[in-house]
Amino acid sequence: MYETFYGFTEKPFNLTPDPKYLFLSPRHTEAFAHLEFGRRERGGFSVITGEVGTGKTTLARYFLSRLEPARTATAVILYPAVTAAELLRSILEDLHIPVTGATLKDHVDALHKFLLAARREGRDVVLLIDEAQDLSPDVLEQIRLISNLETDTEKLIHIVLMGQSELHDMLGRHDLRQLAQRVTARYHLSPLHRDEVSEYIRHRLVVAGGDGKVTFTPSALRAVHRLSRGVPRLVNLICDRALLGGYVNGTHAIDKDIVKRAAKEVRGETGLSRPRALRYVLMATAGVAFLAVAAAVGLPVLRSAPVPGTLGVSPMAAAVLPPSVAPAPSAVPTRSPLEPVLMSLGHDHSYGASMAEIQALWGTHIGLQKTQLRTHMEQVRRFDFPVILEMFHPARRDTCYVALLRISGDTAYLGYGASSPMAVPLEEVDRLWTRQAVFLWHDAEALAQMATEARSAAWAMAELGRLGYGGRADGLPATVRRFQQDSDIQPDGIIGTRTIMAIYSRSERPRPRLTGGLS
Repeated sequence: MYETFYGFTEKPFNLTPDPKYLFLSPRHTEAFAHLEFGRRERGGFSVITGEVGTGKTTLARYFLSRLEPARTATAVILYPAVTAAELLRSILEDLHIPVTGATLKDHVDALHKFLLAARREGRDVVLLIDEAQDLSPDVLEQIRLISNLETDTEKLIHIVLMGQSELHDMLGRHDLRQLAQRVTARYHLSPLHRDEVSEYIRHRLVVAGGDGKVTFTPSALRAVHRLSRGVPRLVNLICDRALLGGYVNGTHAIDKDIVKRAAKEVRGETGLSRPRALRYVLMATAGVAFLAVAAAVGLPVLRSAPVPGTLGVSPMAAAVLPPSVAPAPSAVPTRSPLEPVLMSLGHDHSYGASMAEIQALWGTHIGLQKTQLRTHMEQVRRFDFPVILEMFHPARRDTCYVALLRISGDTAYLGYGASSPMAVPLEEVDRLWTRQAVFLWHDAEALAQMATEARSAAWAMAELGRLGYGGRADGLPATVRRFQQDSDIQPDGIIGTRTIMAIYSRSERPRPRLTGGLS
């Protein structure tokens, strides 16, 4: 009705979860990074929780939209009030897997065969289940059994569970501990802060083509945040009604009074008191989001009715979460200076530039070995080598690289071909790092490629003895395993490239160090 008046190409505050409207607040960025990290790990579960209306379904759509169909097969369950058999049949239908038999075993065997073929072809398989708090214990157990489909070295399917805070409580149950232990990435989405609500509204106005054509006054923006409590779906409802009010009044400036009237109309639709009204408006509009997802991705929506009383929502203030998934603190996070840098770097060029940064620290005449590891920051600190980190940003499809040149306290110094290193908080680097690292180090004894087994063994025994691992009669393999365990690398007792690098990292030879300088 009001689109032409304001010059919009479409309504900016529709309730359908259109991924192009996703506002990547710091928490939504973090949640998406958790989804990507879980997918890249190729296995286990990712769990995203949040109260009604915080943007979980839109985030799911965004996540799905960025998967390359040629490389990823996806199955999506939007309404999971189903039996274990119905769930499995829905997965097979989404993945277009033909089934000849009718038993549960026939279905599992067909899925397993498909997953093995996908792995041989280099394709990932992702199962995403929305509203997962409605899953019954029997269905959750079936999902856990599906996650057990694997080879000797890796999982064959990654499973994403998205749901309300009750999902977290479910996974804390003793009888579901086996599933909870398989969760590799977990995040809780909390409502937007006041400044983020203002950015969210401006973002949607711009995407809809209304940049500069309609404005919300500062007091109106504050009122939207107060009346919506920062819940994106309620922001949409109030702003949509406020734009209609502005159209009726013939104004392009939405003020506080228009917003207040709009909020009253939104609450008045339920005939309930304010807290209950907000909750039920959110729950009623959730169905619109699910149907939109199904239509967009071409999925059948299961028609089973939910059991009455299973969709109750606890007030956000009462949600009890462990530290690993606790909502962000009340202070508004600032955008990291690292993010625009990551958006500007090319994949191949940034790798070469990062290598050059580290080579310069060693000296151009020094030959360097390259060892790639999936690791974590504690191990990076332990090795104490300047290192190339593969970085990720939710707004780009591929990855890029930076050189971690130095760590001082909680500050990281990164090189990427600029005139001088960039200082950023280490936690920001860790947040946008894929956990893939390339260590560059000098093999002074030429052990990694040219040494005989006897020479490598003699060198390792001598070096490990100097490090305090000698003096026992259990032989070199056992000594190597103890060192490997302490160094957080695979304790296989073999003196391979990674073990040699780890031994060099503990030596007193002069070399560049993350702690600074040559020593």
